[in-house]
Amino acid sequence: QTTVYMADGYARSTGKIGVALVVPGPGAYNAGAAMSTAYATSSPVILISGQIDSNAIGKDFGALHEIENQLGFMAPVVKWNDMVNKTEAIPEIIHRAIQEVSTGRPRPVEIEIPPDLLANEQNIEFVEKEIFTPLEPDINEIANAIDIIMKSKKPVIWAGGGANLSDSSDVLVELAESLNAPVITTPEGKGAIPESHALNMGTSSYGFGPSKNIIPESDVMIVIGSRLGSYRPETGSVPHENMKLININIDPTEIGKTYNADVGIVSDAKTGIQAILDILKSKHYNSNWDSSYLAETKNGYRSHLLDIAPRQVELLQSIRNVLPKDTFVISGVTNMGSWSSIALDMFEPRTFITSSYMGTLGYAFPTSLGVKVGNPSKPVISLCGDGGFMYGIGELATAVQYGINVVTVVFNNHRYGASNKDQNLRFKGRTVGTELHNPDFVQLAESFGVKGIKVNSLDESSKAIEAALDMDAPVVVEIELPSDLNFPYYIDQ
Repeated sequence: QTTVYMADGYARSTGKIGVALVVPGPGAYNAGAAMSTAYATSSPVILISGQIDSNAIGKDFGALHEIENQLGFMAPVVKWNDMVNKTEAIPEIIHRAIQEVSTGRPRPVEIEIPPDLLANEQNIEFVEKEIFTPLEPDINEIANAIDIIMKSKKPVIWAGGGANLSDSSDVLVELAESLNAPVITTPEGKGAIPESHALNMGTSSYGFGPSKNIIPESDVMIVIGSRLGSYRPETGSVPHENMKLININIDPTEIGKTYNADVGIVSDAKTGIQAILDILKSKHYNSNWDSSYLAETKNGYRSHLLDIAPRQVELLQSIRNVLPKDTFVISGVTNMGSWSSIALDMFEPRTFITSSYMGTLGYAFPTSLGVKVGNPSKPVISLCGDGGFMYGIGELATAVQYGINVVTVVFNNHRYGASNKDQNLRFKGRTVGTELHNPDFVQLAESFGVKGIKVNSLDESSKAIEAALDMDAPVVVEIELPSDLNFPYYIDQ
């Protein structure tokens, strides 16, 4: 599991291909959760899995690690997979894997190589390196989009994970400024436009966000690299029936899946936006959005967050104040991780990493190791819960052995918080398996050679994290978190 998480973190934070290697059978099965996360987040990960000897495949002999139809097991969480059936085919299959993660939607792929074929000594012809170019949009669809935009009064831009994955931050900002259009991001789109930018209204997640104030006022939504999913559609944060929708997505199956698109542009997000900009430059357009209204909406939303979750928001703001702007934050499946998606400002592309709709418990810490390997000169911090952190504690040894200097914040409320809350609310306090008997995380970290810091008061959290960042070493910061802090998805707006 953890090796694929690391490959995923490396891939999403750098835009390069992440590669992981596992043994077949239990190794491949353990990798499944991480592969599903890479699949959900459109991450260019190549998993190279072993197999049993080629002459025993499908014979059910009970060979070590034997799984019948391992390719079939992996199929739901990969874009493509295949098994090598002869040694000389290895270069071609490796090339195909690289092609799959480098073109279209960059989801993970899997290759299986039997050990006897891998051990063969044979003359091999390598496949010549190929340069893959971004998918260009249909010029007719671009013209249709321009027509809708020019007739609009109040366009809004919805930026999803594709805005980061395509490295389209510069053209996204240019488009927003050209149209004077407010931007709403998903958690996966955070950082594609700095949250300090006047046109960035904030992040929409769990039904929270400025979208419920902006979208009803809008007449056109330009969707960039997003599935347009929503946890809480009843809050008004989704397209309305009188709105025109322009959808730019590299995956044609996503266009019109959740909401009908008036224009569907199948394209790499960056090339799609650039094509729109190239035509807009010759035209005169300015929206009817009032800058003071947008500022009031943005500030009002932030005040609303502070009113309904003061301890969570104040804690995240204090942490943000000590983080350099280029810090990578890996947001775990935990209380503060959930709040970070809507209350923690991010300023640079690719710097906020989530498990998206997979909601993978335990992914944050090992993913942060891959992020740091890919970005050794930049600060990396993972926000973990106590339960999730325990999934990958063995990788503390990896951090020490290879000098991977991440800061891991463990918010300890002695429970699987969301499940425990659910049991209390829905099942009258009949809790089963959600209250945890934890180790002393500082002593545990120190037993691996990792530095540990214990924080007993939320007010001390930011100072501890600032000190951890200055240590330039793997550090675990354990913060005692009150068990009564609510999750955003349990709050009635």
